[in-house]
Amino acid sequence: MDISARQIAIQIQEEIERWHEDNVNRDPEYVIVTDEIKRIKPLNVHRSDLTEVIRELVVTNTEMWHEEDKVRSQTDEVVLKAIRNINPLNQHRNDLIEEIDEIFSEKREG
Repeated sequence: MDISARQIAIQIQEEIERWHEDNVNRDPEYVIVTDEIKRIKPLNVHRSDLTEVIRELVVTNTEMWHEEDKVRSQTDEVVLKAIRNINPLNQHRNDLIEEIDEIFSEKREG
């Protein structure tokens, strides 16, 4: 399935809105558990669904932005947990970007 830049932009906006709706009542001190990041996408699993990978990238970016906001918390425990989660979230984001590159490379070759 081919997807346009406009469709991607709409998907990104919808996913960010959905994330905020789903997390509206989330405790501001909540910190994503690093193991949850690893659960999102198992290693060495290749996907070809660009829409799915973009959705996951948007969710990962949104989680990371919220973790980065927590670094300004007054609670040391929240700050420490957030800092510990930023690196794996960032690595996951980079992995997703590489996965998107692979999908585009396959489309060019195929």
